[in-house]
Amino acid sequence: MDLMELEQPSVSRVERKRMRARSRILEAAEELMRARGFDAVKIQDITDVADVGHGTFYTHFKTKMDVLVPILRTKARQLTDQLDDLTRDMTDPANVVSVSVRHMLTEISKDPLWTWFLFKSDLPMDQIREASGASAKRDIQMGVDAGRFIAHDEKTLEPFLLGALAGVIRDKYETGLNQAIIENCAYILLLVLGLPKEEARKLSCTPLPPLSAE
Repeated sequence: MDLMELEQPSVSRVERKRMRARSRILEAAEELMRARGFDAVKIQDITDVADVGHGTFYTHFKTKMDVLVPILRTKARQLTDQLDDLTRDMTDPANVVSVSVRHMLTEISKDPLWTWFLFKSDLPMDQIREASGASAKRDIQMGVDAGRFIAHDEKTLEPFLLGALAGVIRDKYETGLNQAIIENCAYILLLVLGLPKEEARKLSCTPLPPLSAE
């Protein structure tokens, strides 16, 4: 629920108050977790900064992890919107996929909350899926329809690709992802989708156009 929804007449005063408290908790948690790291932040710290009681916190969330997930979900949706804006006028589906996966890996790898979650959580693919959203399926299908990609079973392809990307991020948790690793991920992905080696390598190394501001 966003601020405009809160202002709708159909939203009761009690509900508006409840959702504002939830927003304060999320804002406080994100600020603290980015400053100190997830493990160093206690629920007491969050409630102090949000200026809410423990009872209010537990009305909305059971654990710190429950707070982190919607924070990352919001960031994932913002990234998906940015990628859609960036690639909207691109005509080659293979270039769209290359640009999107490289930006996604770059943004995730430089965000300490994302990298911590993907390294420590038992549910990394769900959050990778949030970051790619329906856009990834759409872009790959456009490539298949255009004859740029080979058709794969969707139920197999999605977990295969998401698991591979999550695995790379986890493996490089300590050292981080550099440009060469990110480009190699895009290269391998394009090979899996059926592009010839030379073309896949070229597309995976082309300069990245910048993302728009959030």
